[in-house]
Amino acid sequence: MPVLSVIIVSYNTREITLECLKRIKADEIIVVDNASGDGTVEAIAGKFPKVKIIKNKTNAGFAAANNQGMKVAKGDKILLLNSDCFVNSDTIAKIPDVDVVGCKLLNKDGSMQQSWGYFPTLRRITQMMLFVDNFPVVRKFIDSIHVRDLARYEKKQEVDWVTGAFMMIKREVFERVGGIDEKYFMYGEEMEWMYRIKKDGFKVWYFPDASATHLLGASSPNRAPAVVGEMKGWIYWFSKHNPVWQQKLLPFVIAAGCLLRVVLKPAWSKYYRQAISEIFVPSVK
Repeated sequence: MPVLSVIIVSYNTREITLECLKRIKADEIIVVDNASGDGTVEAIAGKFPKVKIIKNKTNAGFAAANNQGMKVAKGDKILLLNSDCFVNSDTIAKIPDVDVVGCKLLNKDGSMQQSWGYFPTLRRITQMMLFVDNFPVVRKFIDSIHVRDLARYEKKQEVDWVTGAFMMIKREVFERVGGIDEKYFMYGEEMEWMYRIKKDGFKVWYFPDASATHLLGASSPNRAPAVVGEMKGWIYWFSKHNPVWQQKLLPFVIAAGCLLRVVLKPAWSKYYRQAISEIFVPSVK
């Protein structure tokens, strides 16, 4: 039987992390704590003495913390699991033996959550920023960075990427490709990692027969880092993988999309203004 190691990154999410640990069964569980100040480490040690804890002195970020866990994990398979992602009792048993796989993610109310998509390209970012991939008919077929049509989540399929909230990989994938790029602090890092994984010949799968409940945003209720972080991730991605002309054009595409959202999504306008100030303005100086 293959040995499974589960890696959970925590940061000031004591109660959520404890609930996550209650629901997961594995040969090895490793919690990498990013300098929580809410007693997370002490609570885990008291209630789950068999769980291995790596205690960071500072917040190393999602990528670096997962890499720490993967380097010491002993399993043939490794599950990266968000602290706010609760697996069902039969989830692990249902996961197929493939290189990389994500399961169906559900919101707290049982509704479907977007959890796979296509790699960011200039075209895909443009269609996303202009809401093209949100049109009712178009979204059923278009290759969106975040697939919008929930009916497409009912089929087992090979995909570009699955969300890092629940992502199981074979150890040989980590050993051959290496870990997550630590220049990503949070958001977008799993996409870039899976881009390198697929370039190395491995396959990434979405498998809806297994499921977990993901309390989206519970581990980070402030949505500004998610909005700005994803766009910053695109900038960094293009600096690694795309030609210079696309690197220069991308900030203008992002800025246009952000300005459109300032008008159409006033409740989130401050996030898009922040994105413009942090991404676009430095690029044109």
